[in-house]
Order: sequence, then structure tokens, then C-alpha cells
Amino acid sequence: MAWKAILLGGVLIGSASDSSAATIVVVTDPMSLEKRTVVLDTPGPDRLFVCAAPPAVSGCRQLPIKR
Repeated sequence: MAWKAILLGGVLIGSASDSSAATIVVVTDPMSLEKRTVVLDTPGPDRLFVCAAPPAVSGCRQLPIKR
């Protein structure tokens, strides 16, 4: 199930035009280690965040994106 979300995120980033950017949030459940990926179309540069579920309780880390 998680591979579908990662594939969708890759397709969305790969098909984005030069003027759009994406914020990718990867949420990991610490009990089951299940990952969920959310891709948001946001202004500004591309960003990648890794969070532990639930994201409202934990802090998120921003990771550098290599092109």
C-alpha cells in the first residue's frame, strides 16, 4: 500500500511544471512502522518532511532533496 503512495508522489513530482513545487510528508507509525506519504502542491521550493504519527504530537524533520 505504501509503495502506491510513493509511486504517486514520484509521478506528481516528475510531471510538475517548472512553476509549481511540492511538499512531501512521509508519516511513519512508530508501533507498526507503516508509512503513509502525502504530496501537497505548495508555493516555493520542493520540500521533504519525515514525521512520526500522529504528526500533531511529534516534530517533523526536513530532509534535503537531491536532484
